[in-house]
Amino acid sequence: MAADVTPGRLVLIGSGEIGPSMAPLHRSLVATLPARSTPSSLVALDGSYDFQTNRAEMGEKIAVFFRSKVGIPTTVIGLPETDRAGADLAPSALAPTIAGLTAANLIFLGPGSPSRALRRWGGTPIVEQLIARIRGGATLITSSAAAAASGRVTIPVYEIYKAGANPAWLDGLDVLGALTGLQVAVVPHWNNNEGATHDTSRCFIGEGRLQQLERTLPNGTAVLGIDEHTALTIDLGAQSVTVSGKGAVTIRIPGVGETAMHSGATESLTTFAARFGTAAGAPRRSLPAIGSPTPEPEHVAGVDVTEAVEQLIALRATARTERRFSDADALRAAIEALGVDLIDEPTGARWSVRG
Repeated sequence: MAADVTPGRLVLIGSGEIGPSMAPLHRSLVATLPARSTPSSLVALDGSYDFQTNRAEMGEKIAVFFRSKVGIPTTVIGLPETDRAGADLAPSALAPTIAGLTAANLIFLGPGSPSRALRRWGGTPIVEQLIARIRGGATLITSSAAAAASGRVTIPVYEIYKAGANPAWLDGLDVLGALTGLQVAVVPHWNNNEGATHDTSRCFIGEGRLQQLERTLPNGTAVLGIDEHTALTIDLGAQSVTVSGKGAVTIRIPGVGETAMHSGATESLTTFAARFGTAAGAPRRSLPAIGSPTPEPEHVAGVDVTEAVEQLIALRATARTERRFSDADALRAAIEALGVDLIDEPTGARWSVRG
């Protein structure tokens, strides 16, 4: 990437990606795309839903929405041989998709099945190109299944919720981690309530199953929940994070606590990363085998936690001022989980690394 190129944006949407609630966001994204010599255009990949019999109809629906409601030329691109994993295809079969991603400055990955998205895109140059395009100034919009697939690990929601498979993680595309260093499991449809008499929150698997999954998260990995009809925009060029739409975004550190950012909230990327506490910058580890004992948390020796602690203290002070005491308690727990003793004094909080 050239030195004078400003990085672009990653947008994570919980649901409703081509509905009225998200149209203003999409129009804003188009309006703020960097100027370039050729007109802006959008490419949508259909790999997350190309197994469905209404594949063509879905693609046309997406294209019509972006053309008519957002006002940007749109092309839907798919991979050939839909019964094969993308990594099994010859490089020549991937070439049209790579070319489409290179030409567009707005990219859309949407609904369907998270595990299908991983099967079709994982292990291919497509993922590297998505990351490269964002670093080169493009905007990537991921929603629902694609948002779930963009994290360090992914919930195979169809297999768990519809087929009754035991809860287990799949390795994700980790686009978010490559761009920000954050290791997270992205959980869209966080506040879903379609079940009425049974819990369909947490991307339809329910709170109980999510807690089961949290016990097998790789060390240093947190949960990023995104409500329906809600978007989290990570602007790498501006180093800022913004929540828009109808709901909230929840940052949860298993065994520690959670904080939330509601629609309209904006903060620096550094402050946002500090919300993850011990999950920010922790060493990456492979997934434990299903059924193996849950590993104990590790102390990361030699890591300077000063910036993370100071950011968490600032967030906690704001939460206390706004009387969000449950958030303040969760932030204190996150601070102490970094191996820090925190003492509240009349002049403010004082901290020291635990001996």
